[in-house]
This record gives sequence, structure tokens and C-alpha cells, in this order.
Amino acid sequence: MFEECFGDGPFVFRINESGAGPQLLAQVCLERGWREFNPESGEQWNLWWRTSGFPVSHHRNLYAWQYINHIPKGSAICRKDNLVRYLRCMRKVYGSIYDFSPHGYNLPLEYTKLAAECSRGGRLLSGKNDVSNDRVMEDKPIWICKPVAQSQGRGIFLFRKLSELSYDSNTIVQRYIEKPLLIGGYKFDLRLYVCIPSYHPVTIYMYREGLARFGTDKFSLNDLRNPFRHLTNSSINKLGPGYTEMKDRIGSGCKWTLRQLRRYFQQAGISDWLLWQRISSLVILTVLSHVNQIPPTVNCFEFFGFDVLIDSSLRPWLLEVNLSPALSNDCDADRSVKKPMLHDMFDLLGLPLYNTGLAVFDIWLDDSSENNNEEDKDRTKSAAFKNTLSVLNAAGRWRRKHRKMSAKQISSRSNSAVRAKVRTVSANTPKIVNLPKVNLHMPKAKPNYDVNKNFDDDVKKINSRKWGNGRDWNFAPSSEGGWIRLWPVSVEPLNRNSNGLSVKQMVSKIIKFTKSAKDLAKNHPTASECQLNEFLQQEMDMSGEIWIPPV
Repeated sequence: MFEECFGDGPFVFRINESGAGPQLLAQVCLERGWREFNPESGEQWNLWWRTSGFPVSHHRNLYAWQYINHIPKGSAICRKDNLVRYLRCMRKVYGSIYDFSPHGYNLPLEYTKLAAECSRGGRLLSGKNDVSNDRVMEDKPIWICKPVAQSQGRGIFLFRKLSELSYDSNTIVQRYIEKPLLIGGYKFDLRLYVCIPSYHPVTIYMYREGLARFGTDKFSLNDLRNPFRHLTNSSINKLGPGYTEMKDRIGSGCKWTLRQLRRYFQQAGISDWLLWQRISSLVILTVLSHVNQIPPTVNCFEFFGFDVLIDSSLRPWLLEVNLSPALSNDCDADRSVKKPMLHDMFDLLGLPLYNTGLAVFDIWLDDSSENNNEEDKDRTKSAAFKNTLSVLNAAGRWRRKHRKMSAKQISSRSNSAVRAKVRTVSANTPKIVNLPKVNLHMPKAKPNYDVNKNFDDDVKKINSRKWGNGRDWNFAPSSEGGWIRLWPVSVEPLNRNSNGLSVKQMVSKIIKFTKSAKDLAKNHPTASECQLNEFLQQEMDMSGEIWIPPV
């Protein structure tokens, strides 16, 4: 379809309003042969990537060949107060399966509840005999305060006494996880990348690779004011005095890849298979907590960053969900994870890849490989060449698919109507065909979409439509590059009656998934990772892969 819409014209990407944005994102787009949007030329864009959300009008008035990186109301779980409220409601309905996030209070609305909780804890401790004041203070629970509207660790602090709490905006207060898993004495959390191309049907992908982010001072509960001990945000720790130092087991910097983390687990004798299955469940359940509020859409997607903390008992805790997670390129871990992830995500979404003549090896090769021996270089180049072939083959499949699809779609339009929309930009710019605008998202008669009225009918209508490039998420692929489909777990319900699956049925399936994984890990302690994956796939009748980071 793109070939007929644009002739030989390029695929045009736009970043934010002014074009300023992550350099790594722009680099990936250029590597794919796309052209950056120029507002002065009057040309149309194909992909608009914004850090913040889009107004409703942008979702309503997309052309069939335009794509945006946000779904209406999809960012609700990225507000800390919303997330606390959604998970609390789901916990009341479905029980302990939703007990994966620290209990929290939205302030100022729930200040009295927080005060009662703090007072109750103080009375319990003061009732003990022969306990010094210092000991009572040490035993008091620690709370963490997070401003709702802030990001990158700004405004976060820890406290024990309610008198130490101060805030001047909407804030959440949660129980602080006092026993995190430590490596070399340093606290860390995980940044996991999640892509949702559709909420109707629910389709969730998670990238195999990710980041482990470390504090740069050793963890200690005796010093609650030091952010480098307790916060793992890279934007904070890269400014710390210990960032460039060679730290115990961690090395310099503050990031590992998940591959490095799993190698450490293996060396330390930590069995982590069940941990990753719990994280998969956590991600799906979080998305399901607000799925009923999302209107049916096409040609848009969400890209989330899930922050997960692991405690000393290998239990994962959801800290927050980030909208448009940072695409900075500060260290080797960033480069090895984020660039392939973006390429794979655009492939997953069916966006084109052209032969640009750029050095495609740069996508997979690291500049730090100069010190490797020749054999390692040869093996790395061989692996990169195979990856390059797979990318180029994907581009060929994409073009063949869209030739067939566009032949059917364009033939149904009158040639005169198409010619009337042709606009010549310049002698050096290919002709661009502006197809008539189609309302692919919300009904024109209802600019303010009411998700409670005629919702099922709208879902059926939208499920009969495909994305403008032919992507049909009723038949979501099990994987694309490093992206693994978490939900649906099998294609059979998806193809037949996924519209009939309620949130309750989906949560029940995840409860079964979690219980099966737990039983398998308990009953087969000596089984290999591959064997456990096989057992779980058979138990759940899964058609896709099991998500687990690489080793």
C-alpha cells in the first residue's frame, strides 16, 4: 500500500513537535531508510513519535498510512496515582494474584488512612517492653514518597515518621521494600520494555533484553537521605560520585543488560526461571487492570517501560510504568539493548525497511570489540551477518505483502479521485498521494468516546478492520526479533472468540499460568530451563514462546 500511496517516495518520520528528541530513535529511523519530517516542505508524515500523548483529534483523523506511538487513554497506568488505584481495585476483586505492588496511598485524598496506618504501627511497637527509642525507630516501617507528576526520580524521598512527610502536589506514599536483592551490596531494579499494538484484541509483547539499573552507593537503611543508595534511576546515579568507580561485582557505571544479570545468577547458583514467569504475569495483569477503559483503535501503539524490583526472596515487585521510556545512549548496555529493540519493534508493527547502504553491522556490533581476538571478531561478524540477512528478508516479505494488499485496496478507488489528490512538492521530491481521510478510531458522532455504551459493537467493528499496512492483531505473531508475545498465550482463543474473553477469564488464565509455573519449579528442581519451558507450554497449551531473557 505504501508503494501506491507514495510512488517511490520515502517513509517520513516525525519526532515530537519540533523534531527534537532521542538521538538514538532518529538514528534507527534513518538506518531504516526513512526521511525526517520537514514542516516547511508541506509533506505528510507516516510515523509521528511523541514523548507525551496526542489530542483526541489526532487519533480520529489519521490517514490509513499514518501511525502514532500512543493509544487513547493508554497512558493511564503511567500515572502513579492511577496505577495504585487500579491495582487496589483489581486486588479487591481477584485477590492475592494482584499483590505484586507495594500498598500505597494517594495524597492528599487518603492522608487520614496513611496517618491511621502509621499510628497503628507505632502503637504496636510502643507496646513492647524494654525496647529503646532507637530500636523502636529502627523497627518502624519505612515509607517512600513519590510526586505523581514527576519523573526520573525527582522529588522522591524516604521517611519513617509521619512528621517527616511534606508535599505540595499530588503524591503517592508506599511501603518501602526494605530487603531488596543486592549484588555486591548494591540495590538494583529492572527496566523491561513492553509494546502493546492493540487493546482490542488484547495483544502484549515484551522484549527479551532489558536493563538492570544499579544504585552507585552501597545499600543501607541507616542513611535514608542518600539517593544513590536507594534510587536506581540512571538520570540520578550517573551524577553520583561512585558512577565511574569500579564497584564490587558491578564494575563502573550503573547498568547491566539482562544477559549480564542472568550470567551473574548462574555463577551465584540462583535459580531464576520462576522469577521471569512471575514477571510475565505481572506485566499482563497490570495491562488488564485498565483494558476496559481503552477505546478500540488502529494504527497506533503503546511503548512502555516497566520498572520491577526483585526482593531477597526473588519475588518481583512492580514499582511503576513509564510512558515513552528513555532512549538515551549513555553506555554500552544502552547501545546493545535499545537500538536492536527499536528495529525489532518497527518490524513487529509492519513498518517498512529500505536498503539504505548504511553499515548494518553497526546495529549489532559494539565499538568496544576492538580488544577482542580475531576468532571472536569472526564469530561476531558471522552472527551479525545472519541477523542482517534476516532483516533484509523481512524487508522483502514486507514489500511483497503490501504489493498484494494494495492491489486490492487501490483498485476499489476511482482513478480520477486518486489523481485529484496528487500533489507535486518539487522536482526532486516524489509525488505523494493523499488518500481520503478515514475515521479509523472513534465515531464522528461521538468525539468524546463513551466506553460503556455500545462498547461490544464497536469492538466487533474494529476487529473486522486491519491496520493500514495490513497488520491484523487477531493473528498476532508469536515473536518478532527479540519481541515475544505474552498475551494471548495461544492463537486458538485469539482466532475464534477472543472478543468473548472477559477480563475475569483472562485473569483466571494468568492465575493458572502462575500456579503451573510455580508447581513445575517445585516439582522439577533439577530440570533444565528448556525442559521447564516445554512443560509449561504443554500445561497451558501455548502456541508461542516462553518469555525469558537470554543467557
